[in-house]
Amino acid sequence: MKKPRRADAGARSLAAIACACAAALTACGSSDSSGSADDRSRTLTAYFAASPDFVDPALTYTARGWTALWTTYTPLLTYRHEAGLAGTELIPGLAESLPRISPDGKTYRLRLRRGLRYSDGTPARASDFEHAIKRVLNLGSGGSWAYLPIAGAPEYLKARKPDGDISGIETDDAGGAITIRLTRSVGSFADALALPFAALVPSTTPFENATSDPPPGIGAFKVASSVPNRSLTLVRDRSFRGLPGVPVAKLDRVEVKVVTNQHRQIEDVIDNKVDWVQSPPPPDQMTLVEQRAKGRFEPFVLNSLAYVFLNHRVAPFDDERVRKAVAYAVDRRAVVRLFGGLLRTTCNFLPPNMQGYERLDPCPYGDPDGAPDVERAKALIREAGADGAAVTVWGSNDAVAAPVTQYLADAFNAIGLDATPKLVDASTYRQTVGNEKTRAQAGFGQVVSDFPHPSNLMSLVTGNGIQPTNSLNWGNVDNPRINALADRADAMPDLARAAPDYAQIDRLLVEDADLVPLGNFELAKLVSERVDFDSFIDHPVFSGDLSLLTFRAP
Repeated sequence: MKKPRRADAGARSLAAIACACAAALTACGSSDSSGSADDRSRTLTAYFAASPDFVDPALTYTARGWTALWTTYTPLLTYRHEAGLAGTELIPGLAESLPRISPDGKTYRLRLRRGLRYSDGTPARASDFEHAIKRVLNLGSGGSWAYLPIAGAPEYLKARKPDGDISGIETDDAGGAITIRLTRSVGSFADALALPFAALVPSTTPFENATSDPPPGIGAFKVASSVPNRSLTLVRDRSFRGLPGVPVAKLDRVEVKVVTNQHRQIEDVIDNKVDWVQSPPPPDQMTLVEQRAKGRFEPFVLNSLAYVFLNHRVAPFDDERVRKAVAYAVDRRAVVRLFGGLLRTTCNFLPPNMQGYERLDPCPYGDPDGAPDVERAKALIREAGADGAAVTVWGSNDAVAAPVTQYLADAFNAIGLDATPKLVDASTYRQTVGNEKTRAQAGFGQVVSDFPHPSNLMSLVTGNGIQPTNSLNWGNVDNPRINALADRADAMPDLARAAPDYAQIDRLLVEDADLVPLGNFELAKLVSERVDFDSFIDHPVFSGDLSLLTFRAP
């Protein structure tokens, strides 16, 4: 799996996520959408800054969509409902157990639990899994890349026959057996089976965007109604009895209202007018939150990275000494301030809630929370003969990236480079700096990992990620040793065995200043006084866990 999502490209972004819903919808029955007086007492109100992109598990690819649909559509595998590193553990979802994987890593065997029914009462069948994957591929989902290693998947796409066969998937509805054959060993394929894309839906679900009529799923909630750019309502699925590790909902309803004004969101949750907001507080409201929301506010780190990319193929960053000078010169504390405090400094490439992460202590370039070593950086610039070298520092024009890019240009100038910031519209930033013709020398990068497996980030720093257009490896990092380690680790289905290789890659990247890690993004748990704060699980993949949220005892 080698395609993390760029935060600056808008997918699972920390900024507002554009709504792609096409029409208002009503589903799952009018009796659920009305709600009794008792139901109302167990109704959580929430604000999102935008609607989910899709209300369809095959298509949704944003934080809002995943938060809403994780507890609505359960895949064969899922993640433990825990915070932090514990929440990255894969557990059986609709499957009886974790997959049996062949010694060559190419064959996965699972069995569907018996007696499962969708929220509309339709029995779940093993063949529904193949139908779900066909929908992902046929609809051109952003998650298609995760399932192309399945044998026959590229051929299925090429044939353009929705009801055609994917040769690498075999199912037995009578016994529930599911066999998946891959063309190559993909160590993180089990994670792909735990993403919403792979959630089972009935085989009658059409090959079209189902946002206007979401298919039934199996999970704690079901969709009651959604009005794009206005609201989304989930109701507890009373027919769902829970599965081992997959809890029933403690709430009866979750009513989400779209409020684009971030300051209003924060003010309303502080004043107990709404129970939960997903967006983090803007920098100018952090003091207000800390003063008036004590005991109901806490930041949590995402599997993400803010970093400086340095193009190895363009002077002056083709010289390791210049790259190391930047690593010494950057003041991460200044970047944290520009993030309004919602950035956790790091020296590592890998985020902390991921196997393979080993904190680099001491950091080769000094304490990430300490002052930069500007004098040492200047000496390296002089030694490399790069004093006065012209540098363009690229960044997007969003509210956070723009000032960070300006700061980076200032930091480059402070050590003897002649740096100028260049801002690009956030909607085209990834394509611009990912085009080899741009020859972007350096810039600000942001990425959020799709799932907690290091392979999802390797395309940022290996030769495989370098492409003429839409390249993910903006720094053109192409170290044969790192490439070999990544190829070996990425093919291991056992992440515990692969973790030491990923840790070594992390060390090599930082020691050679192939890029400069700045910090890991933080979101915030921020709730009203009536919410049981301890019931809010900040999940490392899906953010808020709606199934476990509950209210304080009267």
